[in-house]
Formats: sequence, C-alpha cells, structure tokens
Amino acid sequence: MNKVLLKKYLNNTCSDQELEQVKQFLQQPESAALFREVLDEVWQEMEDPELDLQAMASYRQQLMQSFQNENESSQETTRLWPKRWLKYAAILLLPLMFGIYQFSKRSKEGPVKVALLEAYNPKGQRSKVTLSDGTIVYLGSNSKIRYPKTFANIREMELVGEAFFDVKRDTTRPFIIHTNKIQTKVLGTSFKIEAFQGSPIEVSVATGKVRVDRQANNSNKHLTSVAVLTPGRLVNWDEKSEKATLNEVSTRELELWKDGNLTFNNQRLGDVVAVLERCYNVNIKILSNDLSNYRINTTCSLNESIDKIMSVMGKAGRFKYKLERNQIIISN
Repeated sequence: MNKVLLKKYLNNTCSDQELEQVKQFLQQPESAALFREVLDEVWQEMEDPELDLQAMASYRQQLMQSFQNENESSQETTRLWPKRWLKYAAILLLPLMFGIYQFSKRSKEGPVKVALLEAYNPKGQRSKVTLSDGTIVYLGSNSKIRYPKTFANIREMELVGEAFFDVKRDTTRPFIIHTNKIQTKVLGTSFKIEAFQGSPIEVSVATGKVRVDRQANNSNKHLTSVAVLTPGRLVNWDEKSEKATLNEVSTRELELWKDGNLTFNNQRLGDVVAVLERCYNVNIKILSNDLSNYRINTTCSLNESIDKIMSVMGKAGRFKYKLERNQIIISN
C-alpha cells in the first residue's frame, strides 16, 4: 500500500479496484500508522498558503470547535474520537461544509454576473491584448479570445484561432485556456496555441511548463491528460482520430511568431498558402498538385508585402505566380 492510493481514497477518486485494495488494507493492524501519517500530510497540504481561504478557515474553526464540545460532553465520543482524530474528521467534512457555505453565500447575494470581453482579428490583422492580471496575448489573424474583465480565483478564457500567451505567474490562480474540448493549464509561462475550427489543435511551449487535457466526453467535464509540455516541445491533437502527436519545436521560432514573423520548416506549399491567405487576407490558388506538395523552408516578416514573399518563394521553388487584386495564381 502506498500513500498516493490512500490520498486518492481521501479525495474520493479511487476506482472500484483501488477502493477494494484500500478497504482490505485498512483491516490490517499495521494500517493505522500509515493512515495517520497520510492524514497528517493532507492536513499540512490544507494549511498551505495557496489554499488559505478565509471562508475555509472560518468553517474549519467552527467544525473543530463543534467536535471539541462534543468530545468534552460525551464519554462515548471520547472513545470514538480521541483529540488527535478531530482534525482528521475535519479533513473529511471540510469540503462539504465549504460547499454549503458557498451555496448559502451565493443564495444571499444572488447570481454573480461576470463581465466578458472579446477581442477579434479578421484576416490580415494581428493584435496585442493585455489582460487584467498582466498576462499578454499576441492574437493572430482570423482569431478570437473571450475573457473576463477581471479574473477570480481561477483565470480562464476561450480561444478560437491562434495566439501566443505570455502568462503572468501566479501560483495561487492557475491560467486555463479552453479550445473546444482541449484545456491548456499553466501557472506562469509562455506558449503558443493554434486551434482553428476543423483543424487539429497544436500547443507549443517557449518557456515554463504547460499541461494539456481533453474533455473525455460530451456528457461531463471529466478531463483526460493529453501531454505535459516543457520548452521546445509541442503536442498536436487530432479530434477526429483522437490521437496526440508529440514533437519538437524551436523556441526561437515561437518568439519570432510573437514578433510578427512566419517560419516555415519543410512545410508543404499548400499548407504555407493557407497561412498566407489568413495573414494577408488574399485568395491563393495552386494550379498543380505537384506544386502543392513542394516543400518550403523560409522565414519572412509580415511587414513585407505578399508580393515580395511570393517572389522569394517563387525563385526558391522555381514556380510562377500572378497577382491580381486580392488573388494570386501559382503555376509551373
């Protein structure tokens, strides 16, 4: 028996098989010492400053006082709940008491309305958005974010499209980005998310550590881990196949994108064209399948005109292009 399993038991997250293991273990004489040790650790974790909520502290004090009064007035209670076990009872009952307190508090105050803001960039535009906690979002073209005017205990927002996040570190308030069924969670780091409708979702990390989870099904909010990423790592999640692919990414490339540059490393011309259409708000048509599969290796600045970028790629790929108003035709 290990402490991790006992902590899962206290948090009510054991599977049926694990629950049976714990029950059998608790029947053994040697279980008492380990169980008390785990309960002490859980109590210490609850004392952590990150969880120091005034409401929880108040209810814990009331609960402890209640057990203490019963302990002094009842001999039977003394036998069942010696003083050193009072705090263990508080551990098990505190979440319920805190939930009751929160529900009662909300009932008295009425529903809390959260002011949501939205930032949207059409094709051909990019923007920089500073959130209330100091987090900076570099929002790409044809992309949208929705976020509260002021964050509460958890910093949450939604993204459709692509953006680079430079998250202000706050260990007491995780930062969570929702993109369809994918959830990206951090404390303070910088990373890029690409989440366009109908395409796989890609999360790549420049600094810090990022956790990526997915919603297991449509009926509940149970999350399943997809990946934990460190600098220079990315995960690509394909919703259709429900498959995650891990790979490496240049952190320099991510910083370049934030600053308005595009980097293409051995990418198909057909995929490059899709990015250019979004960034420059133009229509690009490739007349040859062979050209669509041609591999492009280049870095370009969005400060340059689309005509100049096409000229550079055309010379490297030995293809021709014709620019007419907002349409480009690529041919052999």
